[in-house]
Amino acid sequence: MRLMVRYTLRQLGYFRAVAEQGGIAPAARALNISQPSIAQALQKLEGALGLTLFERHHARGLTLTLQGRLFLQHAAALAAGAEQVEREARALAAETAGEIRLGVFRTLAPFYAAELIRGFAQQAPGVVVRPAEMALTELAEALRAGEIDLALTYDRGADLADLTVLELAALKPVVVVAADHPLAARGAVTWGELAREPYVMLDGPGSRAYFEDLLAEGGIAPPVAYVSTSLEAVRSAVAAGFGFTLLVMRPPSDITYDGRRVTTLPIDGPVRALRIVLAARYAAPRGLLRRFADHAARYFDGQAAVETLARRADE
Repeated sequence: MRLMVRYTLRQLGYFRAVAEQGGIAPAARALNISQPSIAQALQKLEGALGLTLFERHHARGLTLTLQGRLFLQHAAALAAGAEQVEREARALAAETAGEIRLGVFRTLAPFYAAELIRGFAQQAPGVVVRPAEMALTELAEALRAGEIDLALTYDRGADLADLTVLELAALKPVVVVAADHPLAARGAVTWGELAREPYVMLDGPGSRAYFEDLLAEGGIAPPVAYVSTSLEAVRSAVAAGFGFTLLVMRPPSDITYDGRRVTTLPIDGPVRALRIVLAARYAAPRGLLRRFADHAARYFDGQAAVETLARRADE
């Protein structure tokens, strides 16, 4: 059942002024409006509420009834709430407050989500960014359904054709082998050198098809020795000697969860990059979404510079 509010904030303001000033005449002077306007507003307010708010005295003006004293507390609370709503509305209009629902591909989340959101919070402390980790196809569907505002994802693995996409980074896949593997001492590895090596497959949503395409483009079809949906489980299997794997995201440590070590090698020859993108359902994101997109672009530019320095240090 819908409740119809039959009074206005203006009527409440006139009521509070009369209660505080002690009469209609002084309230009219304080508000710089006519006495009949206030008297009419009070009459309508009492009629709408079914209350008698004032006792009328010919000589002494108006005094609050018990109902009036109790209702004055509620009126003050309503006025404070209305002022808060107005302040928040002004903040929204000035793009200093609000909420962004950010979908993040599960593989990317542990590498980028926390720092990306933390950095934006420093720039826009009044904005709440609510992350949600999803699979590639779930992200695209959630964007189209309006369940999220932006998606941090890969450009492959889901249909993004009707979405607006901002490229943030282009990552080249690398080969990962056990630290004691014969190829580990090489500066780079060719597809041909991997052809007879057993393959450890990362079978994440969208990841499997991408890596299978890469192997096909490299002209090899290695035997699959181990399969997992977990990046760290794949690295542990590689360190344990099951074979090599292909990864796009490179953890900063070469130590696996079980304490063994792996070595990361670039692929010698042309290899197609995988792009990290920020997707939106709007043709041109505006306001807070535009601010977050600009922040994300700056963040990934900084990440690229750090990763370049790290690679040079490794070399």
